Amino acid sequence: MWPDVSVIIPYYDNPAGLREVLSALRAQDYPGRVDIVVADDGSPTPASREPSLAGALAGVTVVRQEDEGFRAAAARNLGAAAGSGEVFAFIDGDTVPTPGYLTAAVARLRDDDHTVVVGRRLAGGRFAEPAWLAEGYAATGDLARADSTSWRLIISAVLTVPAGFFRELGGFDEGFRGYGGEDWEFGWRAWNAGARFVREPAALAIHPEPDFGARFAPDEGGVREQSAVKNAETIALAARITHPIARPAGVVFPTADVAVSVPEFDSPGAREAVISSWLRIDAHVYTPGPVPTLFVADPRVSEGAPGDERIRVELAGPWCLKEAEAFYRAATDASLVLGDASTVTSARARARGAAPAAATGPALGLNEAPGPIRLERLFAGW
Repeated sequence: MWPDVSVIIPYYDNPAGLREVLSALRAQDYPGRVDIVVADDGSPTPASREPSLAGALAGVTVVRQEDEGFRAAAARNLGAAAGSGEVFAFIDGDTVPTPGYLTAAVARLRDDDHTVVVGRRLAGGRFAEPAWLAEGYAATGDLARADSTSWRLIISAVLTVPAGFFRELGGFDEGFRGYGGEDWEFGWRAWNAGARFVREPAALAIHPEPDFGARFAPDEGGVREQSAVKNAETIALAARITHPIARPAGVVFPTADVAVSVPEFDSPGAREAVISSWLRIDAHVYTPGPVPTLFVADPRVSEGAPGDERIRVELAGPWCLKEAEAFYRAATDASLVLGDASTVTSARARARGAAPAAATGPALGLNEAPGPIRLERLFAGW
Protein backbone atom coordinates (compact mmCIF):
# COMPACT_ATOMS: atom_id res chain seq x y z
CA MET A 1 0.00 0.00 0.00
CA TRP A 2 1.24 3.46 -0.90
CA PRO A 3 0.75 6.08 1.83
CA ASP A 4 -1.62 9.00 1.44
CA VAL A 5 0.27 12.15 0.44
CA SER A 6 -0.50 15.79 1.18
CA VAL A 7 1.20 18.14 -1.26
CA ILE A 8 1.88 21.47 0.46
CA ILE A 9 2.32 24.46 -1.86
CA PRO A 10 3.47 27.80 -0.40
CA TYR A 11 2.08 30.51 -2.66
CA TYR A 12 2.35 34.25 -3.14
CA ASP A 13 0.67 36.22 -5.95
CA ASN A 14 1.59 34.00 -8.89
CA PRO A 15 -1.64 32.56 -10.28
CA ALA A 16 -0.13 31.53 -13.62
CA GLY A 17 2.63 29.58 -11.90
CA LEU A 18 0.20 27.96 -9.45
CA ARG A 19 -2.12 26.86 -12.27
CA GLU A 20 0.79 25.09 -13.92
CA VAL A 21 1.83 23.38 -10.68
CA LEU A 22 -1.72 22.22 -9.96
CA SER A 23 -2.12 20.88 -13.47
CA ALA A 24 1.14 18.93 -13.09
CA LEU A 25 0.02 17.48 -9.77
CA ARG A 26 -3.21 16.24 -11.30
CA ALA A 27 -1.12 14.49 -13.95
CA GLN A 28 0.94 12.52 -11.41
CA ASP A 29 1.17 8.76 -11.77
CA TYR A 30 1.18 8.23 -8.02
CA PRO A 31 -0.76 5.05 -7.12
CA GLY A 32 -2.03 6.28 -3.74
CA ARG A 33 -4.32 9.08 -2.57
CA VAL A 34 -3.13 12.68 -2.95
CA ASP A 35 -4.63 15.79 -1.44
CA ILE A 36 -3.37 19.27 -2.27
CA VAL A 37 -3.06 22.20 0.11
CA VAL A 38 -2.22 25.72 -1.08
CA ALA A 39 -0.81 27.91 1.70
CA ASP A 40 -1.22 31.55 0.69
CA ASP A 41 1.44 33.79 2.26
CA GLY A 42 -0.76 36.90 2.28
CA SER A 43 -1.15 37.53 -1.46
CA PRO A 44 -2.74 40.93 -2.31
CA THR A 45 -5.58 39.01 -3.94
CA PRO A 46 -6.12 35.84 -1.91
CA ALA A 47 -5.71 32.69 -3.97
CA SER A 48 -9.25 31.64 -3.05
CA ARG A 49 -10.60 34.86 -4.61
CA GLU A 50 -8.32 35.02 -7.65
CA PRO A 51 -10.66 34.73 -10.68
CA SER A 52 -8.06 33.00 -12.86
CA LEU A 53 -7.67 30.23 -10.25
CA ALA A 54 -11.36 29.45 -9.79
CA GLY A 55 -11.33 26.23 -11.81
CA ALA A 56 -7.77 25.23 -10.91
CA LEU A 57 -8.53 25.18 -7.19
CA ALA A 58 -11.41 22.73 -7.45
CA GLY A 59 -10.88 20.05 -4.82
CA VAL A 60 -7.88 21.90 -3.35
CA THR A 61 -7.70 23.06 0.27
CA VAL A 62 -6.64 26.70 0.52
CA VAL A 63 -5.38 28.25 3.74
CA ARG A 64 -4.08 31.77 4.14
CA GLN A 65 -2.02 33.87 6.55
CA GLU A 66 -1.83 37.65 6.73
CA ASP A 67 0.84 39.48 4.77
CA GLU A 68 3.58 40.16 7.31
CA GLY A 69 6.44 39.88 4.87
CA PHE A 70 8.02 36.79 3.30
CA ARG A 71 7.06 33.95 5.66
CA ALA A 72 7.53 30.75 3.71
CA ALA A 73 8.28 28.69 6.84
CA ALA A 74 5.04 29.74 8.51
CA ALA A 75 3.09 29.18 5.28
CA ARG A 76 4.42 25.63 4.94
CA ASN A 77 3.52 24.87 8.55
CA LEU A 78 0.05 26.29 7.99
CA GLY A 79 -0.38 24.06 4.95
CA ALA A 80 0.94 21.01 6.79
CA ALA A 81 -1.57 21.58 9.60
CA ALA A 82 -4.35 21.30 7.02
CA GLY A 83 -2.89 18.20 5.36
CA SER A 84 -4.26 14.75 6.15
CA GLY A 85 -1.62 12.59 4.47
CA GLU A 86 0.92 10.24 6.02
CA VAL A 87 3.54 11.99 3.88
CA PHE A 88 4.08 15.69 3.27
CA ALA A 89 5.45 16.69 -0.13
CA PHE A 90 6.50 20.36 -0.14
CA ILE A 91 6.59 21.85 -3.64
CA ASP A 92 6.94 25.56 -4.25
CA GLY A 93 4.22 27.40 -6.12
CA ASP A 94 6.55 28.09 -9.05
CA THR A 95 8.11 24.61 -9.28
CA VAL A 96 6.41 22.17 -11.68
CA PRO A 97 6.74 18.44 -10.90
CA THR A 98 7.10 15.94 -13.74
CA PRO A 99 4.52 13.08 -13.80
CA GLY A 100 6.66 10.61 -11.83
CA TYR A 101 7.73 13.07 -9.15
CA LEU A 102 5.61 11.85 -6.22
CA THR A 103 6.08 8.15 -6.98
CA ALA A 104 9.86 8.52 -7.09
CA ALA A 105 10.05 10.61 -3.92
CA VAL A 106 7.66 8.59 -1.78
CA ALA A 107 9.24 5.28 -2.83
CA ARG A 108 12.38 6.33 -0.92
CA LEU A 109 10.39 6.71 2.31
CA ARG A 110 8.88 3.28 2.46
CA ASP A 111 11.63 1.59 4.51
CA ASP A 112 12.41 4.37 7.00
CA ASP A 113 10.01 6.74 8.75
CA HIS A 114 12.84 9.19 9.49
CA THR A 115 13.91 9.77 5.91
CA VAL A 116 14.09 13.21 4.29
CA VAL A 117 13.96 13.13 0.49
CA VAL A 118 15.13 15.97 -1.74
CA GLY A 119 14.06 15.95 -5.36
CA ARG A 120 15.87 17.31 -8.39
CA ARG A 121 14.98 20.89 -9.25
CA LEU A 122 16.11 22.29 -12.58
CA ALA A 123 15.92 26.07 -12.92
CA GLY A 124 16.26 28.84 -15.48
CA GLY A 125 16.43 28.81 -19.25
CA ARG A 126 19.09 26.09 -19.29
CA PHE A 127 17.12 23.95 -16.83
CA ALA A 128 20.11 23.07 -14.70
CA GLU A 129 20.83 22.66 -11.02
CA PRO A 130 23.01 25.32 -9.42
CA ALA A 131 26.64 24.18 -9.58
CA TRP A 132 27.08 24.16 -5.79
CA LEU A 133 24.12 21.81 -5.37
CA ALA A 134 25.21 19.47 -8.16
CA GLU A 135 28.70 19.33 -6.67
CA GLY A 136 27.33 18.62 -3.19
CA TYR A 137 25.15 15.76 -4.39
CA ALA A 138 28.00 14.31 -6.45
CA ALA A 139 30.40 14.48 -3.49
CA THR A 140 27.96 12.69 -1.18
CA GLY A 141 26.65 10.09 -3.64
CA ASP A 142 23.21 11.73 -3.70
CA LEU A 143 23.41 12.04 0.11
CA ALA A 144 24.21 8.35 0.67
CA ARG A 145 27.38 9.66 2.35
CA ALA A 146 25.70 12.59 4.09
CA ASP A 147 27.34 14.03 7.18
CA SER A 148 26.75 16.80 9.70
CA THR A 149 27.31 19.47 7.03
CA SER A 150 24.78 18.07 4.54
CA TRP A 151 21.90 20.21 5.79
CA ARG A 152 23.17 22.68 3.18
CA LEU A 153 21.81 20.33 0.51
CA ILE A 154 18.24 20.19 1.84
CA ILE A 155 16.01 22.30 -0.42
CA SER A 156 12.40 22.91 0.61
CA ALA A 157 11.15 23.60 -2.92
CA VAL A 158 11.28 19.83 -3.59
CA LEU A 159 11.15 18.23 -0.14
CA THR A 160 9.29 15.08 0.93
CA VAL A 161 9.13 13.87 4.53
CA PRO A 162 6.94 11.55 6.62
CA ALA A 163 4.24 13.62 8.31
CA GLY A 164 4.94 12.05 11.70
CA PHE A 165 8.63 12.95 11.55
CA PHE A 166 7.77 16.47 10.40
CA ARG A 167 5.54 16.92 13.43
CA GLU A 168 8.14 15.34 15.71
CA LEU A 169 10.62 17.98 14.55
CA GLY A 170 8.11 20.78 15.11
CA GLY A 171 7.92 21.73 11.43
CA PHE A 172 9.80 24.69 10.01
CA ASP A 173 11.10 27.47 12.24
CA GLU A 174 8.58 30.29 11.83
CA GLY A 175 11.08 32.83 13.09
CA PHE A 176 12.53 33.09 9.59
CA ARG A 177 11.40 36.23 7.79
CA GLY A 178 12.65 36.98 4.30
CA TYR A 179 14.26 34.75 1.70
CA GLY A 180 15.85 31.44 2.58
CA GLY A 181 17.36 29.60 5.50
CA GLU A 182 14.35 27.74 6.86
CA ASP A 183 15.07 24.62 4.80
CA TRP A 184 18.70 24.41 5.91
CA GLU A 185 17.69 24.87 9.55
CA PHE A 186 15.04 22.16 9.14
CA GLY A 187 17.66 19.85 7.64
CA TRP A 188 20.01 20.57 10.54
CA ARG A 189 17.41 19.57 13.12
CA ALA A 190 16.39 16.53 11.09
CA TRP A 191 19.98 15.29 10.87
CA ASN A 192 20.55 15.68 14.61
CA ALA A 193 17.27 13.86 15.24
CA GLY A 194 18.66 10.85 13.38
CA ALA A 195 17.27 11.42 9.87
CA ARG A 196 18.46 9.57 6.80
CA PHE A 197 18.99 12.00 3.91
CA VAL A 198 18.19 10.96 0.33
CA ARG A 199 18.42 12.86 -2.90
CA GLU A 200 16.22 11.27 -5.58
CA PRO A 201 17.02 12.52 -9.12
CA ALA A 202 13.90 10.85 -10.53
CA ALA A 203 11.75 13.16 -8.41
CA LEU A 204 12.23 15.85 -11.02
CA ALA A 205 10.63 19.30 -11.02
CA ILE A 206 11.13 22.33 -13.24
CA HIS A 207 11.52 25.89 -12.00
CA PRO A 208 11.15 28.04 -15.15
CA GLU A 209 12.57 31.18 -13.56
CA PRO A 210 16.26 31.69 -12.72
CA ASP A 211 17.58 30.29 -9.46
CA PHE A 212 18.56 32.70 -6.68
CA GLY A 213 22.13 33.22 -7.88
CA ALA A 214 20.98 34.37 -11.32
CA ARG A 215 18.26 36.79 -10.17
CA PHE A 216 20.53 39.77 -9.62
CA ALA A 217 22.22 42.09 -12.09
CA PRO A 218 25.96 41.40 -12.48
CA ASP A 219 26.79 45.02 -11.60
CA GLU A 220 27.77 46.53 -8.25
CA GLY A 221 24.16 47.20 -7.29
CA GLY A 222 23.16 43.61 -7.97
CA VAL A 223 26.10 42.24 -6.00
CA ARG A 224 25.24 44.50 -3.05
CA GLU A 225 21.59 43.45 -3.13
CA GLN A 226 22.42 39.75 -3.35
CA SER A 227 24.95 40.06 -0.52
CA ALA A 228 22.43 41.82 1.72
CA VAL A 229 19.85 39.06 1.21
CA LYS A 230 22.31 36.22 1.79
CA ASN A 231 23.93 37.94 4.77
CA ALA A 232 20.55 38.26 6.49
CA GLU A 233 20.03 34.54 5.94
CA THR A 234 23.49 33.68 7.24
CA ILE A 235 23.04 35.76 10.39
CA ALA A 236 19.67 34.11 11.07
CA LEU A 237 21.21 30.67 10.62
CA ALA A 238 24.21 31.41 12.86
CA ALA A 239 21.90 31.83 15.85
CA ARG A 240 20.19 28.51 15.12
CA ILE A 241 22.75 26.14 13.61
CA THR A 242 25.59 25.54 16.02
CA HIS A 243 27.90 23.71 13.59
CA PRO A 244 31.26 25.50 13.22
CA ILE A 245 30.71 26.17 9.51
CA ALA A 246 27.56 28.18 10.31
CA ARG A 247 28.95 30.71 12.78
CA PRO A 248 32.05 32.85 13.33
CA ALA A 249 34.60 31.89 15.96
CA GLY A 250 34.72 33.89 19.16
CA VAL A 251 31.08 35.04 19.10
CA VAL A 252 28.80 34.02 21.97
CA PHE A 253 25.37 32.71 20.93
CA PRO A 254 22.35 31.70 23.04
CA THR A 255 23.19 28.02 22.49
CA ALA A 256 26.74 26.73 22.14
CA ASP A 257 27.71 23.75 20.00
CA VAL A 258 29.41 21.82 22.80
CA ALA A 259 28.41 21.32 26.45
CA VAL A 260 31.23 20.32 28.80
CA SER A 261 30.41 19.11 32.30
CA VAL A 262 33.45 19.61 34.55
CA PRO A 263 33.50 18.13 38.07
CA GLU A 264 35.77 19.03 40.96
CA PHE A 265 39.38 17.82 40.70
CA ASP A 266 41.76 17.19 43.59
CA SER A 267 44.79 18.68 41.84
CA PRO A 268 45.24 22.46 42.34
CA GLY A 269 44.70 24.40 39.11
CA ALA A 270 43.36 21.45 37.13
CA ARG A 271 39.79 22.68 37.03
CA GLU A 272 40.78 26.15 35.82
CA ALA A 273 43.09 24.65 33.20
CA VAL A 274 40.39 22.33 31.90
CA ILE A 275 37.66 24.97 31.73
CA SER A 276 39.84 27.58 30.03
CA SER A 277 40.94 25.04 27.41
CA TRP A 278 37.36 24.24 26.37
CA LEU A 279 36.41 27.90 26.10
CA ARG A 280 38.65 28.20 23.03
CA ILE A 281 35.82 26.65 21.00
CA ASP A 282 32.06 27.26 20.86
CA ALA A 283 31.43 25.57 24.19
CA HIS A 284 29.44 26.12 27.36
CA VAL A 285 30.97 24.69 30.53
CA TYR A 286 28.72 23.38 33.31
CA THR A 287 29.84 22.82 36.91
CA PRO A 288 28.03 20.77 39.58
CA GLY A 289 28.65 23.43 42.20
CA PRO A 290 29.53 27.14 42.28
CA VAL A 291 31.45 28.45 39.27
CA PRO A 292 35.17 28.89 39.99
CA THR A 293 36.08 32.49 40.83
CA LEU A 294 38.12 32.90 37.65
CA PHE A 295 35.01 32.43 35.48
CA VAL A 296 32.20 34.10 37.45
CA ALA A 297 31.90 36.92 34.89
CA ASP A 298 31.97 34.58 31.87
CA PRO A 299 28.46 33.79 30.54
CA ARG A 300 29.84 30.60 28.99
CA VAL A 301 30.38 28.99 32.40
CA SER A 302 27.48 28.21 34.71
CA GLU A 303 26.32 25.89 37.44
CA GLY A 304 23.88 23.21 36.36
CA ALA A 305 23.25 20.65 33.62
CA PRO A 306 23.64 20.78 29.82
CA GLY A 307 20.85 22.23 27.71
CA ASP A 308 20.30 21.96 23.94
CA GLU A 309 23.95 21.75 22.88
CA ARG A 310 24.70 19.34 20.03
CA ILE A 311 27.76 17.62 21.54
CA ARG A 312 27.89 16.75 25.24
CA VAL A 313 31.17 16.07 27.01
CA GLU A 314 30.93 14.53 30.49
CA LEU A 315 34.38 14.60 32.04
CA ALA A 316 35.41 12.19 34.76
CA GLY A 317 39.05 13.24 34.61
CA PRO A 318 40.90 16.51 33.89
CA TRP A 319 40.90 16.38 30.11
CA CYS A 320 41.98 19.61 28.39
CA LEU A 321 41.09 20.37 24.80
CA LYS A 322 44.34 20.55 22.85
CA GLU A 323 43.37 20.14 19.18
CA ALA A 324 39.91 21.44 18.28
CA GLU A 325 40.00 20.05 14.74
CA ALA A 326 40.75 16.54 16.00
CA PHE A 327 37.98 16.81 18.57
CA TYR A 328 35.35 17.83 16.03
CA ARG A 329 36.49 15.19 13.57
CA ALA A 330 36.10 12.44 16.18
CA ALA A 331 33.10 13.72 18.13
CA THR A 332 30.71 14.85 15.39
CA ASP A 333 27.80 12.40 15.15
CA ALA A 334 29.59 9.99 17.52
CA SER A 335 29.09 8.33 20.90
CA LEU A 336 32.44 7.72 22.65
CA VAL A 337 33.72 6.63 26.05
CA LEU A 338 37.22 7.05 27.47
CA GLY A 339 38.96 4.69 29.84
CA ASP A 340 38.14 6.80 32.90
CA ALA A 341 34.40 6.81 31.97
CA SER A 342 34.46 10.30 30.46
CA THR A 343 31.93 10.38 27.61
CA VAL A 344 31.30 12.33 24.42
CA THR A 345 27.88 12.04 22.76
CA SER A 346 26.38 13.89 19.80
CA ALA A 347 22.71 14.70 19.34
CA ARG A 348 22.53 12.38 16.33
CA ALA A 349 24.06 9.47 18.26
CA ARG A 350 21.64 10.05 21.14
CA ALA A 351 18.68 10.13 18.75
CA ARG A 352 19.75 6.91 17.07
CA GLY A 353 20.55 5.14 20.35
CA ALA A 354 24.12 4.48 19.23
CA ALA A 355 26.24 2.31 21.53
CA PRO A 356 29.38 4.12 22.71
CA ALA A 357 32.70 3.22 21.11
CA ALA A 358 35.97 3.20 23.02
CA ALA A 359 38.23 6.19 22.45
CA THR A 360 41.44 7.67 23.80
CA GLY A 361 42.17 11.23 24.83
CA PRO A 362 44.79 11.81 22.09
CA ALA A 363 42.40 10.48 19.42
CA LEU A 364 39.90 13.09 20.59
CA GLY A 365 42.44 15.90 20.56
CA LEU A 366 42.60 15.93 24.37
CA ASN A 367 45.42 15.78 26.86
CA GLU A 368 45.23 15.17 30.57
CA ALA A 369 46.08 18.12 32.77
CA PRO A 370 49.09 17.25 34.92
CA GLY A 371 48.86 18.47 38.45
CA PRO A 372 49.38 20.42 40.48
CA ILE A 373 49.27 23.33 38.01
CA ARG A 374 50.77 26.76 38.58
CA LEU A 375 48.22 28.90 36.77
CA GLU A 376 50.53 31.85 36.13
CA ARG A 377 52.79 29.51 34.20
CA LEU A 378 49.83 28.13 32.26
CA PHE A 379 48.48 31.58 31.40
CA ALA A 380 51.87 33.00 30.43
CA GLY A 381 53.03 29.90 28.59
CA TRP A 382 56.08 29.39 30.82
